[in-house]
Amino acid sequence: MQIHTSIIFLIICSIVPIFISNQVFSQPENLENWKLDSLLSEKTSEKGNLLIQLKSSLTHDRYNFPLEIVFLNSTLPKQTPQTVPNLESNNTGDTFSSTGLSVPSTLERVVPIQSYDIVIYDAKGNELWKKTSQSATEGRATQNVEFGDYNGNLTIVIDKILPSKSSNNILNTDLPSRIENADNKSNEGQSSKIDSVNFTSSLTKA
Repeated sequence: MQIHTSIIFLIICSIVPIFISNQVFSQPENLENWKLDSLLSEKTSEKGNLLIQLKSSLTHDRYNFPLEIVFLNSTLPKQTPQTVPNLESNNTGDTFSSTGLSVPSTLERVVPIQSYDIVIYDAKGNELWKKTSQSATEGRATQNVEFGDYNGNLTIVIDKILPSKSSNNILNTDLPSRIENADNKSNEGQSSKIDSVNFTSSLTKA
């Protein structure tokens, strides 16, 4: 009787891992990837001072959809490999690529942002998701959007964009890195700089 019990036990031990592994490793095959119709969109703000980029990536999680917002100075010409010298840099963090030195942040025209709101509407104008009084670190902001079970056309409104006081010497100048003389004494006139931008997109299966 002990021999039969041992054999049965060995058979069960050999079957269970196979069953478990099939359950675990077969799940990714059933996952659906989702994306916006463009992984990179950019648009000039309503007042014309900001060039705002909206970046996204493929994801299988509509409840945790990543977005990156980049606030750039629209009054400066875009930097290209031809306008940025291919030279070595002593700045920590500058990296090399197949095309040479990457464009450092001081040449990327990033504008410091004090706060902004973001609202996403569905095709019928219903609010899907909203965040207010958000901050942007060095002109960049990341959000994890919860789309739920919705897919289809979207309107993404980035509103009440308030540049920080240190941006006073960045906008409308050809020296985007010169902020040491920024006016930090008062908020007078800051409200007149509030800006906004609207993006139209759609959430679809990849």
